[in-house]
Amino acid sequence: MPLLAEITLATSRDVVAARQAVARMLKERGLSAMQVTRFATAVSEIARNAIVHGGGGQISIYLDDRNKYLRVECRDQGPGIEDVTLAMTEGYTTAGGLGKGLGGAKRLSHGFEIRSAPGEGTTVSMSVKL
Repeated sequence: MPLLAEITLATSRDVVAARQAVARMLKERGLSAMQVTRFATAVSEIARNAIVHGGGGQISIYLDDRNKYLRVECRDQGPGIEDVTLAMTEGYTTAGGLGKGLGGAKRLSHGFEIRSAPGEGTTVSMSVKL
């Protein structure tokens, strides 16, 4: 899969940059404004989580031409998620928020996977059909 972009996540500006990069790539490929907004929102949430919970990270954006998907992978080297199933539960939060971030990002994506373990960081892969 060709790598289209990589963005280092350290500040809220980087979250905006990731969101804008994904939105631009989806618009260029003819997705509707609603589709662009939905997936860009998912990317924004996961990027923010990498900064807040993982101490920063990296987003890589790939094009899967064969299967017609844009895939985004967000990695951090933070403390990891002890219980991914619990973290995906609606309303669960460790930061005092609404607890809708991970589940919401999953609902806004066509494909969604979290790989994490305590002390090993977290990788979230998500995709949108083109």
